[in-house]
Amino acid sequence: MSIVLASGSPRRRELIQLLFRDVKVLPAAISEEAGKLQTPAEYALSMAAQKASWVSQRCSEPVLGADTVVCLGARIFGKPATPERNIAMLRELAGKWHAVITAISLWEKGEVVAEDIVATKVLFADLRDEDIEDYVSSGEGLDKAGGYGIQGLAGKFIAAIDGCYYNVVGLPLVAVARLFAARK
Repeated sequence: MSIVLASGSPRRRELIQLLFRDVKVLPAAISEEAGKLQTPAEYALSMAAQKASWVSQRCSEPVLGADTVVCLGARIFGKPATPERNIAMLRELAGKWHAVITAISLWEKGEVVAEDIVATKVLFADLRDEDIEDYVSSGEGLDKAGGYGIQGLAGKFIAAIDGCYYNVVGLPLVAVARLFAARK
């Protein structure tokens, strides 16, 4: 089966290829501004659906949209715009549990087929400023929600995780497989 991934994320592309061989990538041209009254899960689902809807109107294959947010309480941590913001995010997450929420939205022929939201709890170890600054200088966290990648250099910051590892990377594989299985 051929599918389209409505995301430019290289991590999502790698992960979806664990489930499907024939994957096209077409990032959606949408704004990712959070609504004032949205919870982190509502925001992620809205973004995933908008991405999939936009792409679905331009192709005939099934389209998967996904959006991942990192949140501490109700506060959403997006991708840091600057190294300074990345440092501030990691300082805030240090020594605390936070949630990583990924919403997935499957569309076909311009219509939503199925959606899901997966949450994983992540505990950061206590971090020294030196460790944070060293990580941020690598540039690895600048294109990632929450300013870190569990699968990369920031893996050493993770004290515990409760839930799906792949969700934290950006695509909960079991949930994606279930969405596609349910469409038949």
